[in-house]
Amino acid sequence: MGPTRDRQHIYLDHAATSPLRAEVWKAMEAELEHCYNPASSHSFGRRAHRCLEIARGRIAERLGVDRVGIVFTGGGTQSDNLAILGFVRARADRSPRVLVSAIEHKACLGSAARAEAEGVRVDRVPVDSDGVLDLEWLDRSLADGSGESTLVSVMWANNEVGTVQPMERVVEIAHAHGALVHTDAVQALGKVPVRVDRVPVDMLTATAHKLGGPVGIGILYCRRGIELEPLGYGGGQEREMWPGTQNPVGAVGFATALELALDERETEVPRWRELRDHLERRITAGIPGARVHAAGAAERLPQLVSVGIPGCDAGAVLVSLDLEGIAVSGGSACSSGSGNGSGVLAAMGIESEEPYATIRFSFGHETTGADVDRAADALVRIAERVLALGV
Repeated sequence: MGPTRDRQHIYLDHAATSPLRAEVWKAMEAELEHCYNPASSHSFGRRAHRCLEIARGRIAERLGVDRVGIVFTGGGTQSDNLAILGFVRARADRSPRVLVSAIEHKACLGSAARAEAEGVRVDRVPVDSDGVLDLEWLDRSLADGSGESTLVSVMWANNEVGTVQPMERVVEIAHAHGALVHTDAVQALGKVPVRVDRVPVDMLTATAHKLGGPVGIGILYCRRGIELEPLGYGGGQEREMWPGTQNPVGAVGFATALELALDERETEVPRWRELRDHLERRITAGIPGARVHAAGAAERLPQLVSVGIPGCDAGAVLVSLDLEGIAVSGGSACSSGSGNGSGVLAAMGIESEEPYATIRFSFGHETTGADVDRAADALVRIAERVLALGV
């Protein structure tokens, strides 16, 4: 029995990892006979290679891209690193430049910081109070004519507060100045329409485990003709961009999870949005001063809720929720336990006196209204207790 259907526990942290779906496991189990090295020339290797390539084609079809552009990696962070560092290192003699939004995932911000340490010019594009990119700033900043040595890296949907960026306009602006665009679509895929034949980004990051697929496999879509310097060496796999033994069974899991998510999106999105709005109403009505982050006019992910509770310590609230069998996070799973506060909220201009508890709820395909009501009841009760104690 999965964690979302355990009678004693409720899992509301799908933005961190959505547990492996039974359908995905079944598809992977059926391909275990192909668990050989796809680079081997014997019959076992050829079967594994065929399995890998069929999965690559399935993913490419759903993303609206050429299958040759799909590079399998070990996950979203590795794909982000390859996109940004691979881009600038391949252009080290051409004064490369990177622009990232101020609310990017740490994988992109960390890659950009590494590039900056290597002498690359890095600019951080500001956002408004909902986390939406300042497009006029971006347009002005790109007007210096740096062209194809410039990469704009913008997260399609934010992992902490759920803001969805106007990616079509981002691409239009960047391409008008000759710059290339990379997007981390890890959180957006399966929740908002993501197709490269409609929004022609040049590179795109995705990972399986946010979709109910296996942990440990991701992709970087890279448009044909874009030069990247590999981050590892020693093999010719994945167009030499990500050398090493490939994972055909994981690729099948990725393809299956993606197909399920996209096939179900039309029915799941309105259901998630109703659950999201209901949860937000319950929390803001029950906790004085509670605020929903990014709840202005901007588009948000339908299955993610980020709330802030002034006067509460996030650690005390999260531990109390966990003791009641409710799994949520304090923002990004990658930032959990850092103690450094949220750079995303700071970039959005959300400043508060300590303490300030940020709690993130995120739903999956098994999340029910009863789950949301139980979580809301628990949070209101716990916040009241923590506020009374002054913790």
